[in-house]
Amino acid sequence: MARTALALFALALVALGLAACSDRESPQAGPPEPGSPGGGTFTPAALDWSDCGSRAQCAEFTVPLDWDDPAGETITLSVIRYPARNPAERIGVIMANPGGPGGSAIDFARVWQSILAAPIRDRFDIVAFDPRGVGESTPILCHDRLQALVAVDPDPDSEAEWQQAEDVSRAFAEDCERAAGRLLPHVGTRDVARDMDALRAALGEEQLSYVGYSYGTTIGAVYADLFPSRVRAFVLDGGTDQSLDFETLVVTQMVGFERALQAYLDDCAARRCAIARDGDPRQAISRVLAAAEQAPIPAPGADRPAGPGEVQLGIISALYSQYTWNQLTQALASALRGDGTGLVNLTDQYLQRNPDGSYPNLIEANYAVNALDSACPKDPAAYRRMAERFAAIAPTFGRSAATSSLVCAFWKADPQPLSAPRAAGSAPILVIATTNDPATPYEWGRALSEQLENAVLLTYRGEGHTIYAQGDRCIDEIVNAYLLTLALPKPGTACGDGPPPPGERGATPGASPPTEAETPASFRRQATPTAPAGQPPADDEAAPAGEPATWGYWLAGLMLLAVATAFAGIGVAQTRRARRPGP
Repeated sequence: MARTALALFALALVALGLAACSDRESPQAGPPEPGSPGGGTFTPAALDWSDCGSRAQCAEFTVPLDWDDPAGETITLSVIRYPARNPAERIGVIMANPGGPGGSAIDFARVWQSILAAPIRDRFDIVAFDPRGVGESTPILCHDRLQALVAVDPDPDSEAEWQQAEDVSRAFAEDCERAAGRLLPHVGTRDVARDMDALRAALGEEQLSYVGYSYGTTIGAVYADLFPSRVRAFVLDGGTDQSLDFETLVVTQMVGFERALQAYLDDCAARRCAIARDGDPRQAISRVLAAAEQAPIPAPGADRPAGPGEVQLGIISALYSQYTWNQLTQALASALRGDGTGLVNLTDQYLQRNPDGSYPNLIEANYAVNALDSACPKDPAAYRRMAERFAAIAPTFGRSAATSSLVCAFWKADPQPLSAPRAAGSAPILVIATTNDPATPYEWGRALSEQLENAVLLTYRGEGHTIYAQGDRCIDEIVNAYLLTLALPKPGTACGDGPPPPGERGATPGASPPTEAETPASFRRQATPTAPAGQPPADDEAAPAGEPATWGYWLAGLMLLAVATAFAGIGVAQTRRARRPGP
């Protein structure tokens, strides 16, 4: 979930209040009409499933453009389903979202379903839909200036550089207004949650199980807040804190990336990696940044050189997962020799560039959602002042957090800010937080677990952005037990032997996974294999990154990142169906 001034990163968001109590389902009032808390009724049409390869079924689903006018204009959502492999023991549906905002849940599901534990695949239908505005669901398409946006100097040190950042950001926002103006006011997370409930009703399910990563935890938390009685088992991995004001949100995320960078540098120094053999690896990074600032680094293997924007975003993209640290080392070592190809490639992997050179609509969807879910300053000068304050706290990425947020200053759609969710009366919810998660800092997940009325926090002591179904047996066994049997871990449970939670440097190692007696035999030892598809490369090999971006576009923001955001070592290589034009 980095944002764009890290290219998708910076919009952090002011959380001013989600909606009045009347906008939520009342647990005593009985089930609401599908997807329409406080917004009238909407009867979803039956889903017409068709085969779409590799045991998947696909369908299109119609929902109102404006949930306050359910009889008015409609849009189309794309849905994918993998039916339970053992129908006789089927429990229900698990919906999933990888994050973003802007990540394609359909692309994600095609990979994710293949690495889930066998009992999960046997007993649940796996269902995902691209949220409105994203991927194959009536998309927002306005990224013709994407490379120019990424190339903006994330650390402006002159009036001319700041003016360029403002000009490019304004043009990007205006492009989106022209291309999708009718859709932009209706892509907020509350709209997505209502779509999700309408889809639940169309599937014939009384309750849902759900796994959300990164921004996907925001979708899950908002859904649980609006429809608490519809929650069966919700797993929120890499939680977001919707209670934070704009600057606090940005600062806490920046600190998360600075922590991740330090962890990478410490590991690099300990192993005497390629950029540490002649001295301090941090100085090597400083030399690369300084070289790009002086003149873009030639990149003969890419379609453009590595300027300051590509260098910073390339570094950011590799910090999402230890699996991409070696790739970062190689890219930096090459840049020191005058070849920025590796950093440009990391940038494009982060942006999910397609083999034909085109880009998905990740970035514009990211801006659109965050601009509704939060309130940001509309005076461009405010971002210059923030840049100086942020740089004092996060010297590597601070100014870029402000630069990336500039698109928000020019966004036209009025915000509909979220607030901390309570999900009063819901079934218990499992929140997972990783102690050195760069994009959704541990503090956010802990806060989310405290905000929700019925939540338990599961800590993973380790590196990287999110963890379930990514190779840690302890986490996988606990989550699988919860999804299958609703058994929750004891408060304070932790897995992993990495860094303790921030502020608890003297903490003892985490608790072990459930005992044999606590773990049902039907899925014992069925956790995800240690190295999901394409995992850690050999020490000097390159690994695919596949990280997307979040909000503004450099570094800080509220809703996090997308598909590879959840799996920074798993490349999604799926041919997309032809996209329909936006409204």
